[in-house]
Amino acid sequence: MPQAPLAKPGQPVTTTSLESFFPGYFALVMATGIVSIGLFLWKYVWLAELFLVLNVIFYLLLWVILILRIIRYPAVVWNDLHHSARGVTFLTLVAGNNVLGSEVAIITGRMDIALVLWITGFVLWALLLYTFFLVNILKEPKPSLEQSINGAWLLIVVATESVAVLGAIIANSSPLHWLIAFISLCAYMIGGMFYFVLIGLILYRWLFFSMKAETLTPPYWINMGAVAIITLAGSRLVMYANGHETLSHWAGFVQAFTMFFWAFASWWIPLLFLMFAYRHFIARVPLKYDPQYWSMVFPLGMYGVCTFTYASITGFTFIKPISALFVILALTTWVIVFIGLFIDLFSAGRKKG
Repeated sequence: MPQAPLAKPGQPVTTTSLESFFPGYFALVMATGIVSIGLFLWKYVWLAELFLVLNVIFYLLLWVILILRIIRYPAVVWNDLHHSARGVTFLTLVAGNNVLGSEVAIITGRMDIALVLWITGFVLWALLLYTFFLVNILKEPKPSLEQSINGAWLLIVVATESVAVLGAIIANSSPLHWLIAFISLCAYMIGGMFYFVLIGLILYRWLFFSMKAETLTPPYWINMGAVAIITLAGSRLVMYANGHETLSHWAGFVQAFTMFFWAFASWWIPLLFLMFAYRHFIARVPLKYDPQYWSMVFPLGMYGVCTFTYASITGFTFIKPISALFVILALTTWVIVFIGLFIDLFSAGRKKG
């Protein structure tokens, strides 16, 4: 059975056929969901609800595409899954599922639906993460660090923390709130550990290997997005703990760590914007649609949402305008990338015609 071509570092990924469909497309659900949540927090309720409807459509459509791809091209999907750079993008399925669950819980209050999505997300997280690690540990020959590591590897962190975020949101609505909270706290800690390990490898790649403008791809924005979602997870866990007096002893510990992660997320932002400017305005890498750009929208929205939530638990209201700025920036970027998606689909349709 033929295998889908894998994009080389810096090259746009292929999305116009079922066989070569980008496995990380659930980043569209992640991006749409976090923009929706950000709009809701800032009281743009009707717009947030519109994005929720769109996100449900995207989520169901991408599941249909994934199932059809598994049925028709199982060897190609397996090849993608055990590829060191492409396989990790399957974790957008976990994060997208859990972001949608958070969106449903926050906007509609349907904790029953959110609980089903949390259970689904937890099962997918365990299945995909252990599969990814197992096949990459056992396969031979192994690729070099330069060929495999990129910002998409931080989806390991994002997927793990998405379990913590949704769990912290729904915990109080379940009779088993203590178990959900315990799993969420563990996921928060595991995600933080993964970040320390992976960001070290990524910085090593950046500082000691050649980095051309073409290789500074949008997934590197997850360098910031991963720390932002850790901040959100910590903030949500503190909110849960504040409602349970017996848990106050670890709420302070989590809040202190959350300050650390928010500060690190903030540090990344100027560097990422400078790299984006260098890539497109100095090195003249063309700005054209690539599904990996959804991995840029999500961190922008996540920083806006995590800043709003972090300000709420600390009383640091002076940073809330930063949240509003990044929610607007994420919404604007979402619109631009979505227009690019339509242009890409139209162009592909004309070529086939």
